[in-house]
Amino acid sequence: MENVDKNQENVGKTPVNEVPAATRNIKIECLLSAAAIAVGMVIAIIIGLLVPANKETFEIAYGGGDPLIREKGTLIVSLINGFAVNLATLTAFYFIRPSGIKPVLGEKCRNLILLIILSLFGVLAHVVLGILVPVVSIPQFLIQAAIAIIVGVYDLFIYKLYMENRTYSNSLFWEIFRFGIVGLVAAVFDFLTVFAFRFGVFGSGTEWYVTLVATTCGFIVGVTINYLMSTYMVYKASKSNLAKTAKGVVFFVVLSAIGLGIGIGLEYLLYDLFFLSLGIAIFIYPVVFVVRTLVVMVYNYLSRKLLIYK
Repeated sequence: MENVDKNQENVGKTPVNEVPAATRNIKIECLLSAAAIAVGMVIAIIIGLLVPANKETFEIAYGGGDPLIREKGTLIVSLINGFAVNLATLTAFYFIRPSGIKPVLGEKCRNLILLIILSLFGVLAHVVLGILVPVVSIPQFLIQAAIAIIVGVYDLFIYKLYMENRTYSNSLFWEIFRFGIVGLVAAVFDFLTVFAFRFGVFGSGTEWYVTLVATTCGFIVGVTINYLMSTYMVYKASKSNLAKTAKGVVFFVVLSAIGLGIGIGLEYLLYDLFFLSLGIAIFIYPVVFVVRTLVVMVYNYLSRKLLIYK
């Protein structure tokens, strides 16, 4: 009798590790998702039109080539829009519920908290994209609207990841998306650690050991975060327990070190050799960074998937 009562209590509740099924047609879901993203886009346009233009410029030096020259107004508008658009878009998803699935907040609102944390990377993306756009004749509000659409798609995926329990989905798409999120989080913490040691601990020192210590500390922090999130978030379909053994940890670090070496090699080849030595103009540092990051990301995913998380 007691078991019957417990079963009745659980009727209509989604188990913590179960992926709920959509209750709306895919076309309706896409239409409602587009409507939610449009809310953020409209807010981006309004802020782009209302915030006073600031034509004063600033420089972003990235080494070797000419620095990026951008308007301060773009930075300010992008920062304001980053918070406003993410908040508006995610709120719209929550109430519109494109797939018809009731948001899964998780125990003690754990899913909601993780969603908010990941949304901060959406804010960062809005700012970075705003800065990367060159000073052109296109109106500021149109640029911000385009960025809002890109970030809105990101918001859609992280909403489904946590509010619809896609962290437990074993489909290839969601596994790759989770891997991309992990790479983004680890890269940010890696960068912040290197920055803190280079400019905080060593006060912008130029000695050889500064780079060695800062880069090593950044690598350790990045790999640790990557390992934990890969093991307990990304590879849900893994049937192997290798990753949770000492051998698996060492294997993970070795594969990560090889990935680091590939990244350093690509940067030297494309930037130091092709751009600085041979003068091939397409390999400016931002382009090299994107290429290097994508190649290493593909290597990391395949090597871990095939050798550790089988």
